[in-house]
Formats: sequence, structure tokens, C-alpha cells
Amino acid sequence: MKDNRVWPYVLPFPLEAKKRGLILSILESRMGVNILTRVGIDARTFQHDLIGRLRYSNKSIIKYLKQMVDAGILEEGMARIVEKRKTTWMKWYTPTSLGKWVILFLRPPEEIRPELAKQTIEELFRLYSSSIVEVCEKYGFTIDSFQQVFDEEYLKAVASKAKKVKPEVVVYGSAALDIYGSLERLPNADETVYVEETGRYAGGMGANVASALARLKVPVAFVGKIGSDFIGRVLLDSLVKNSVDVSNVTIAVLRSLRTLILQDNKGSRWLMALGSPESAISVTSPSEIDWDLMDQSQIVYVGEVFTEIASTIADYAKNRGKTVIYRPGVPYLRLGLEKLQDVLKYTDVFILNHVGWKALQYSSKSPLENPADLVSYGPETVILTKGEEGCDVHTRNRSHVILVPASLRVKFKVVDPTGAGDSFSAGLIKGLLEGWDLKKAVSFGQAAACITCSRIGASPAFPMLSEVESAISENY
Repeated sequence: MKDNRVWPYVLPFPLEAKKRGLILSILESRMGVNILTRVGIDARTFQHDLIGRLRYSNKSIIKYLKQMVDAGILEEGMARIVEKRKTTWMKWYTPTSLGKWVILFLRPPEEIRPELAKQTIEELFRLYSSSIVEVCEKYGFTIDSFQQVFDEEYLKAVASKAKKVKPEVVVYGSAALDIYGSLERLPNADETVYVEETGRYAGGMGANVASALARLKVPVAFVGKIGSDFIGRVLLDSLVKNSVDVSNVTIAVLRSLRTLILQDNKGSRWLMALGSPESAISVTSPSEIDWDLMDQSQIVYVGEVFTEIASTIADYAKNRGKTVIYRPGVPYLRLGLEKLQDVLKYTDVFILNHVGWKALQYSSKSPLENPADLVSYGPETVILTKGEEGCDVHTRNRSHVILVPASLRVKFKVVDPTGAGDSFSAGLIKGLLEGWDLKKAVSFGQAAACITCSRIGASPAFPMLSEVESAISENY
């Protein structure tokens, strides 16, 4: 049936057979091609100029120009030219969007200015997009399916072309888009309150740690899962911009994670992870783990990863002589000690904050009186972070507090604590790689966290190595 032809939806050629035939005859003719290659793309081309530059008869050139107009690849018009008080009307031609595509196809790439190519590609994309909309309406396709394909192909291309490194650290965890909002107070049941969106930033604990490490000049690879959607583009672009190796990121036909971060005018914060059964949370099977990548590294960081996979990663890394750092985040700590034991027995450094500690205490069947008790389950070091109050550090030999210098707290006022734990972890890892003792490594992490807290957002707030070194030299 005539109405069921899909050729114009595959390539931006006209539906009418007559127009397609005209375009084909023009492209098969040396004269037609010669005329087209001399038509300007972004300016009018006058008929008399073409006649003067081409060694064909006036009649033949005009005939082909008329065919090009009839085929829909050129538009024509008349311009009034006044020279020496004499008025002349001259015919001009400009290419249509389809005509630009044909002309660019015929021209050598080096002859095309980048800005012109960009403009033409945008026009063609708009032309093709309108065809996609039409074919969706006609054949019952959904726009989302085409958007999904576009996002997926973009993400795969970015991941495959991104710079690869020999990582000193491999980070396993999640990536998420942090959506910031401010409100006067939380609503009561069935009440609506206005939330002003104040910003969107790439986040996710694992991706944050990887980005923070890269800014500290640590070669790092991130292993996680990103959904093939516009959020996935934001997340992957941020990791690449921060020089993180993303060659082992899984692009899933799923939704990317989001985190809603709400703050009231009193400074109270609420963090809510927005997900669904179709969300790209993290690696979910051993097949998504690059074992060779771990072999190249010195430290393996395990973040928000399902406990069954986390124990597999930690087991492998520990048996390969790697330092294993485990920082699962509050939702996983709420599973209780019994669920985490298989990871902890392969862990060297276990990091949790005071909120996570309370969640672990409450959820565990085994009694936990003090974070120091966790050392008996495998970790050589347990670090409890307490914000401005510093860290409680527990090892098999001793427990002690490492405070944040008052001068550091004064210089870097807390603006947004999001990402502080990620920045601390990155700073600690940097110190361990340098071979520093635990106190110096923890102090370096604290300085990195203080700088991060003084800025808005997580990933954009992570400091460069020189900034942390400067803060350390001035405040310790």
C-alpha cells in the first residue's frame, strides 16, 4: 500500500517517487553533480555565477537547476541588485535541509568547516526526528524506544572511546544523579509542600569515590551499572570528565538511579534514593566483574554492591594480596551484621559513619556494643566517621580518636556535607597508596572531606590534590 512505504523514514528522501527519481537522475549525471558541488551551503548562489563557472550551455544548467528545485533539494528566489544606479533582478538558489545532506555527501570532508557541518547535522537530525515522530504515530511505535536506542548507543560509544588506565584502585559501587531541593519543612500526611529544585549533580557513592580519587591523581577504574537514559549520559560524562576509567561500566537497558536531597531553612537534610525494580543499581553477577582489572590494582574499594557479589569481589581481591576497603552505606548496614559477615572476613578497612553504625547495631542479632567489636569479624581497621568531631579508629591493638583541627573547620565552613564520606574515603586511600601511617592517611582524608563540605554538590566539590596538600600543610 502507498501509505505503508517506510523508505523516507529510513533515509531523508522524499516520499514521492517522482522526486526520488529526479534526485537519482541528478546524482547519476556528471553535470548534475558538478552543479551541486558548486552550490553554496550557507549562502545564496546566483544562477549567473553558476553559468559563468561551468562549461555547460546555459540551457542545460538552468534545466538541471529546475530539476533540483522540483526534487526538493534546492529553493529558488529572486534578488533585486542595484549597481551604478542600475537595477537588475537575479535568480538565486539555496539548498534545503535535504539538499545540504546531498551536497555534503558529495564534498570532501576537509572542505567543510566544522561549524557548517554542525549546523547541517543539527538540521538533518531535526528533519529525521520529524520522520521518526511520524512513523511512531503511523505504526504504533513509542518515542521512548527510539530514545532508548539513542542513549544506549551514545553511552556505549563514550565508554569504548574513554581513556583506559592501569588502575591503582578499582571501585565497585553505584552511580546516581543527585537532585537538590529546598523546602520550608517536610509535609504532614496527605499534605503538599513546594520543593524548589536547586541543582542536579552527578553522584552515587561509588562513582563519587572514583571521581574524588581521580582528582587526587590516583589512576582509578569504576565498575558499576548505568542505565541507558539521559541520566546515564550525565553520569558517564562526569566520570569521563574526571579521568576515571569507565571501560568496565555496564550499560543496562534500565533506569539510572537518582537521589533526592532535601534541605530546610534550618539546615536539616533528608536523602531519599529514587529507584525501582528496573533501576541500574550496581553489578549483579560475577560475569560483570573484570577479574584482570582487579589483578592490576593495589586497592579494591567495595561500596554499595549486593552482599553476595561484594563477598565474591572481596574474597578474590584478598586472595590476590590486594587491600580491601569496604564501605557499604546505610541501606546495606540495615541488613545487619549477619548479612555482612561474608564480606567483612575478607575486609582490611571497614568504613561507616555514625548513622550507619546505629543502623547496624539496631539490625544485628549479634550484640554490638562498640565499633571496635567489628574487628573480631575480620577487618584489621574499623573507622567510624563523625563529621566535624573527627574519626574513631579501631585496630586489633588499640582504639583512638583522630580529631579534625579547629583551624580546618574554621577555614572550610560546612555548606553541603553531601559527598564528604566519599571524599574522606578517597583521601584515606591516597594516603595508604603513599605508604603513610594510618593517622596521616586519615588526616589527609579529613582535609579532603572538609574542602568538599565547603562547596555545593558532590562530584563538582571534590578537591584537587594540590588543594588538599595545601590544607594539610597549613592546618596540621
